Amino acid sequence: MAYRFVLEVPTAVEEDAKAIIATVKDAQILVERHPRDLAMGAEPRAELSVAAHSLQVLDTLYGWITDRGLTQGIFIRAYEGGQLDLTTTDATTLRRLVQGDQYWFQYTVPRIQHVARGWMEGGARVADVPYGGREATDVAVLTAENAVNLGGVDHVAVKVRDMRLAERFYNDFFGMDVLYRARRVDDRWQHEGPDFSWDTAVATGIFPDIIRLQNAPVALVLINAGAPAVLHEARVAYVSLNAPQTTLDHLRGRVLFNSWTLQEDSPRSMRFVDPFGITWQIVSND
Repeated sequence: MAYRFVLEVPTAVEEDAKAIIATVKDAQILVERHPRDLAMGAEPRAELSVAAHSLQVLDTLYGWITDRGLTQGIFIRAYEGGQLDLTTTDATTLRRLVQGDQYWFQYTVPRIQHVARGWMEGGARVADVPYGGREATDVAVLTAENAVNLGGVDHVAVKVRDMRLAERFYNDFFGMDVLYRARRVDDRWQHEGPDFSWDTAVATGIFPDIIRLQNAPVALVLINAGAPAVLHEARVAYVSLNAPQTTLDHLRGRVLFNSWTLQEDSPRSMRFVDPFGITWQIVSND
């Protein structure tokens, strides 16, 4: 969550305030407190610790105050100090308080609502994603001496213990289509037909060994590790790249020459472990 603050309200409107915050999709109440150090006869109050990805929640609270006709006693306190009454404070001042409480978010979290884009010392803009595509320049700081013609990422393989749940999750979360389910029978792969049933698989104990899901250029291959498996190693089994056959043959030669671990070797593909422990698969796209 990008922003945090404490909303202090009378307990008489506490449930109403909680319901209003619940209508904001990117906000949630983390902690709910009822302080006991109130003066005798003082109005009971509630403190709601709120976290949100944007400041839309503040606009929603302002609308709630107006609709309810509340005129006092609705405070927002920042974690680093400072308190403002929503009924007497303008939106700009309130945003400044909440944003100032999380100063580093203004320079590290990309595209946060109401926050200006950050700039590094010397005027260079901070990249949206430091390990992704950069807007500043496409000029390499170190060019490769060895020219290797690679295609795109063919797929990322992930080991899972529950194939059914994993398939359902990635199918829903990333909107990935299930291209095929397959299991190894002796030394060959057998694809499951369109009449495949998970209920039948559970009853028979015969599950797919791999499932390939895909959404446009992004593909994911699920590898069945088995329900009892204890996965101490990384869940990502390997990263698969496609490349011309000539590139595959060239890289195979380098792998063999350096005696790196070769896990799979066939005329049109190979899978090996590089010196840093990363497993790569190269598949011919010719």
